[in-house]
Amino acid sequence: MKLNRTEWLVVILCSVALAWMITRPKPKTETKPDQKPAATAAAAAAGTETNAATPAPAAAPVVPETTVIKNETAEYTFTNIGGGLQSMKILKGKFSGETEQVLNGNGYRGAIGALSRAAGDIENLPYTVEEKTDRSITYTAVANGMKITKLWEMAKPKDDGKEEDGWGYLWNLSVTFTNTTDIVQAGPYYLYTGLVTRLHDNDWIMPAATWYADGDAEEMDYNKFDRSTFLGLWETTPKRQEIKKDLVEMVFGGVHNQYYAVLLSPAGEVKEESSTPVWMQRQWVTFDDPGRGKVTGHGMEAGVGLDSFTLTKDQSHTWKGQLYTGPRSGSALNKIEGERRQAMHYGWFRTLSRLFLGLLNTFHNWVTNYGVAIMMLTLLVRICIWPLHIKATRAMKRMSKLAPMMKDIREKHKEDPQRMNVEVMKLYREYGVNPLGGCLPLLFQFPIFLGYYNMMKSAVEMRGHSFLWVQDLSMPDTVAHVMGIPINPLPILMTITMFIQMKVSPQPTMADNPQMQMQMKIFKVMPFLFMFFCYNFASALALYWTVQNIISIGQTWLMKLQPEPELVKVPPRPSFMERAMAAQQARQQQMKKGGPKPPRTGGGSGSAFRDQQRKK
Repeated sequence: MKLNRTEWLVVILCSVALAWMITRPKPKTETKPDQKPAATAAAAAAGTETNAATPAPAAAPVVPETTVIKNETAEYTFTNIGGGLQSMKILKGKFSGETEQVLNGNGYRGAIGALSRAAGDIENLPYTVEEKTDRSITYTAVANGMKITKLWEMAKPKDDGKEEDGWGYLWNLSVTFTNTTDIVQAGPYYLYTGLVTRLHDNDWIMPAATWYADGDAEEMDYNKFDRSTFLGLWETTPKRQEIKKDLVEMVFGGVHNQYYAVLLSPAGEVKEESSTPVWMQRQWVTFDDPGRGKVTGHGMEAGVGLDSFTLTKDQSHTWKGQLYTGPRSGSALNKIEGERRQAMHYGWFRTLSRLFLGLLNTFHNWVTNYGVAIMMLTLLVRICIWPLHIKATRAMKRMSKLAPMMKDIREKHKEDPQRMNVEVMKLYREYGVNPLGGCLPLLFQFPIFLGYYNMMKSAVEMRGHSFLWVQDLSMPDTVAHVMGIPINPLPILMTITMFIQMKVSPQPTMADNPQMQMQMKIFKVMPFLFMFFCYNFASALALYWTVQNIISIGQTWLMKLQPEPELVKVPPRPSFMERAMAAQQARQQQMKKGGPKPPRTGGGSGSAFRDQQRKK
């Protein structure tokens, strides 16, 4: 199987792109482009007020006081500055993998649950702890005559569930505003969702704002702040520092990165035609990438609007909701309900992605190793599409048996390409051969691959889990560096097994079939494309594809042990017009005999039942 000049060009371009992707220099530390204005930052550091509408901090700087509340899934650190979550350490667990992770730690800008009156303006008001238990904490503060009370309570599992089933990441939050002055006071207020950053320099999912509103899940990463560019070469409009939206019938809003999410949901049923304002900002953050040192990149923060209100003296208003701060796991989010699973953004094949995740976790519960679970899932998928593989293989073998007859047709009608194509298609019909039959497994594997890929992108459950030489299935399986280039064995092994699979598969005749020629050219380049696609991706994806290649090679070998399919002519099948004419003739003959008309093809007004009724 040789490559022509065009195919070699594609291979070379893919190789150059792959080399650039894995050897590109790490971004240098730059001036943060999205900092708060200097006056605001200085005021925040000094503890002074810069916005008359924002709750005023104390006149003198206040020493932050923290309170730690811990459960089976996470360790939460609350702070009196802002009366919210300063940070949280996600512990090892069945939905968070074998890696601990701190959220809202890099580029800290404020407590999760802190109030905000405008985009990026996060309160630094000191609160007082009024009450604390091992599962709750209550903060109070007074700003410009407005008394603010925040009650944080750890959510209780429903239906005899356990905290480790996702409920340990969920908090009930109520915020009560009480006007203690004679001046009418009003909203709007936002709740700050914290700042999420990338975890690794090669993350495939960037930090983004996310929401589910009006029956649709959407996300917005830092690229959306550039408005528009001309062919990606230069900007045609200036960058936005923040984006504001009014979400209709919002179910939740928040931020996420590749593996973790902070989601804020109002309590109770969503009011019809209700509108919730949100703001989003990107921030330039420096973070630690394990094994790579300091890396810079954009993080994402957001504020979710509370119910609007107007309060006179001694009036109060309370907002109630829930805050999820934990792994972005489809299984965990599905267990705690509230449509939070929509934050996974699996795409068109979300049903397959959810099915694969459920099967993967089920197999892991059986064998306690995600590498083996991936192999079991791959085997199950291949068994399910095995009938298609058999049909495709037989179709390709039958196509190869038609080669001599197709050669004769080509020689006979070489001066008339149109007649030649007609005769070839007639030959296909006579022997019941589908020229695209060999494409069936590929067509069915495409949605399977996309569903598996989208599931694997955010499979936080596999973080830190090892298999053979792979230290972390959620990361590339780098074993060494040669001249700065990472050596990842699994994508290379995947490419080799793809070539072997193509070599042992039956080769259909190509000279007389342009479709087959194009199909085989695509197959030749496909291994390089997949290596380019998977090289710096989670090693679990390359493991899946390698195992399925090996299984496919075994299936092809088994097929070779079966008797060769016979090439026999099939009875001609009447066309649609022929069937319609036959039905018309049968109807006319029936009318001559004086009997009821037979029903027309496809129904219609001339049914036999109505004809009998007319005779009566």
